[in-house]
Amino acid sequence: MANLATRWAPLRLHWRLFARSMAAGEYKTLLLALVIAIASLTAVGMLTERVQRLLLGQANQLQAADAVLVSDHVIAPTAAQLAQQYGLQTASTATFPSMVSFGEQTSLASVKAASASYPLRGKLALLPPAQNAMLRSGEALIDARLQAVLGVKTGQTIQVGQLNLTVRGIIDREPDAAFDFSSLQARLLMSEADLAASGLLGFGSRVKYRLMVAGEEAQVEQWQSSMKPKLARGESLENVRESRPELKQSIDRAERFLRLAALLAGVLAAVAIVLAARRFALRHFDTVALLRTLGASQRKVRAILLSQLLLLAGFAAVLGGALAWLAQTALVWLIADQLPAPLPAGTLWPWGWASLLGLVLLLGSAGPILLTLAKTPPLRVLRRDLSVNVHWVWQYGITVLSMVGILLQIAQDIKLAAIVGGGIVLALALVALLCYGVLNLMQRYFKRGSPKIALRQMLRQPGLLLAQLAALTLGLCGLWLLTVVQNDLLAAWRAQVPANAPNHFAVNIQPEQQAQFSQLFVQAGLPQPKVQPMIRGRWVLHNQQIVKPDSYAEPRARRLSEREFNLSWGEDERADNQRVQGPPLNQQQPGWSVEAELAEQLGIRLGDVLTFDIAGVPVSAPVVNLRKVNWGSFRANFFVIGSEVMMREQPSSAISSFYLPKTQPQLIPDLVRSMPNITVIDVGQVLAQVESVISLASAALRLVFVMCVLAGLTVLLAALDTNEAERRREAALMRSLGASTRRIAQIWWLESLFLGAVAGLMAGLVAAIGAWYIAYSVFNLPWLINWALPLYSAVAGMMLTALTVGRRLLALARTTPMLMLQAD
Repeated sequence: MANLATRWAPLRLHWRLFARSMAAGEYKTLLLALVIAIASLTAVGMLTERVQRLLLGQANQLQAADAVLVSDHVIAPTAAQLAQQYGLQTASTATFPSMVSFGEQTSLASVKAASASYPLRGKLALLPPAQNAMLRSGEALIDARLQAVLGVKTGQTIQVGQLNLTVRGIIDREPDAAFDFSSLQARLLMSEADLAASGLLGFGSRVKYRLMVAGEEAQVEQWQSSMKPKLARGESLENVRESRPELKQSIDRAERFLRLAALLAGVLAAVAIVLAARRFALRHFDTVALLRTLGASQRKVRAILLSQLLLLAGFAAVLGGALAWLAQTALVWLIADQLPAPLPAGTLWPWGWASLLGLVLLLGSAGPILLTLAKTPPLRVLRRDLSVNVHWVWQYGITVLSMVGILLQIAQDIKLAAIVGGGIVLALALVALLCYGVLNLMQRYFKRGSPKIALRQMLRQPGLLLAQLAALTLGLCGLWLLTVVQNDLLAAWRAQVPANAPNHFAVNIQPEQQAQFSQLFVQAGLPQPKVQPMIRGRWVLHNQQIVKPDSYAEPRARRLSEREFNLSWGEDERADNQRVQGPPLNQQQPGWSVEAELAEQLGIRLGDVLTFDIAGVPVSAPVVNLRKVNWGSFRANFFVIGSEVMMREQPSSAISSFYLPKTQPQLIPDLVRSMPNITVIDVGQVLAQVESVISLASAALRLVFVMCVLAGLTVLLAALDTNEAERRREAALMRSLGASTRRIAQIWWLESLFLGAVAGLMAGLVAAIGAWYIAYSVFNLPWLINWALPLYSAVAGMMLTALTVGRRLLALARTTPMLMLQAD
């Protein structure tokens, strides 16, 4: 029993010291910084995780599954068996063109034979609405286009191959219709069970087979990873990001918004912890000296100090996690009516990571000082001038490494982390330069009175002055940058998807039909849509070398290289197509304009010669420029555009995108009836999903902003409290020497105005430039620098620092010269 008590004695000592310090308020600022840091990172992480899962889940409804294996031949049953081993649901479809007849009327349609479990994600909606849209043997579902051409009604029988199928309903919404651009005809859905009896598939039939899977995200990823090395020629794995460029762009952009916000929250939290931890460590000189006087060894002192940090980190983790859960739960409740579906449940991973990051920052910033303090001589109890110097490499190197590691972990994007890290370095450099310039100017013009005393006090500890300025600058900069992200950058993104963005595409428009096509819109009182030529071509040569899909390591690059391209000619630069390299196309000389991301994937550079097989004729030309395409504009865009001189005479059809109001749905049947060869593709679901992504990102940023404001205020509090005790001693000393409260107040006011003005000006300047660079390089959004922001920021900085002067003056009224003598 005695041995057990002896073993627990050190732990009881550590706990008593921690409880005493907590009760005395010694950990107030550091605990607040840690709690806000962990709470902000946890809340942002939890909400980001839940929003990303909802975004992906909603987007997956547009492909009717979480992942799809696509093949030009029958898929081996082992793929479905493997999916079932991972506990995944499966469905299969086969899509092919076929003639459909009703009486004397016939039409070419895209037939999809689907298993009973289709769709795995989303819903198949019918007209009239039906409770059960499951495909049944002997029945067919057709879309409004096929109904208009055949003149068939629900309950009547149509012929497909050797089958007679009863029309059970009209397809109002097919989950993966917007992703299935292989079908350029009207749609017919039938049961997979009837496929063999239809006699539709024979040797040489052009069929696209799909195996769809759905389930837990981890299991889906495992299945995809297992399938990738087993893919045969003609097989590919597709997901929602790769199937629709505009949706991929929106989801990627939303994730970057959230990562940037989380990164800013992390930077603010890190700065607050570093400042508070440093102050916490330096205040332990006397405690360590007393412990050494009582006989504690350096090893025991280090153990005690380390235990205090660990206990503080654990206490802060519990409080921060609880605060984060309450904050994100409250926000989700407030924005519930704006969500397209309930948010999925979150996990504890964000809390675990946030707690670990908080501990790393705490140990990285306070640890080196505390461990060195163990060498404090016992004589410091009597002589306060004795101290232990901490080498700056040991003190700041570990702190910087900790912050760099955390930046990379939160950003998960080296480019984004580099931009934010570069902004921090730029801000610190500008602060140092401006501080140096202003102080020199003050020395020249202020040679007496309160300004001279204030200047002398600031110059007495230039390192501390720069640390305060740097912390204030980073805190204000983070707040302004997040404000810009939440308001202006998000508004710029939303403006790229206007209310009248095209929600339909019309393809296969023949040259002689273009006038008739435009006239239908005029008769309906709608603007005439722009018609663009579209030419089918297969990429066959790259710099006179045969294009071999197997030579590309990336699956997406392999798929792009073996697909048939939709080519066009005409303008290669407009609002949603910005040239990033090379001059404009000369329409009188052969040349290609290539989308920049595609060029990167396929290793295409300026000057490379590309050859496309167009209707059996090779067409070669050099790459003249690269374009960055905004797929979110929902206009007809092309990966490759050629010059007019080499494309005008090629066999082509045309494509058009247009906005159709809900009040004029009849235009589509009229269009199909008058020009049966034209296929109209409704991308309204994709457009709605993009708008949903923007709304979700906007809602998520509100919580992030609140948490970042708390983190920013904590930074300001920690920065201004770094020398609070010393300021009070100075005030007591000045009063003992006869200085009036008014004179002390003047000195403090001048210091606060200097700190606030310099920090605010630099924070606003860096935030304005940083917002422009992030908009341009990370989000690909148009942006103009707001040069008024530095002035607003300087005023805000002076107001914030002035608040601390008021608090000091209240404390000064209760401070007597005797306190100075007692402190020493």
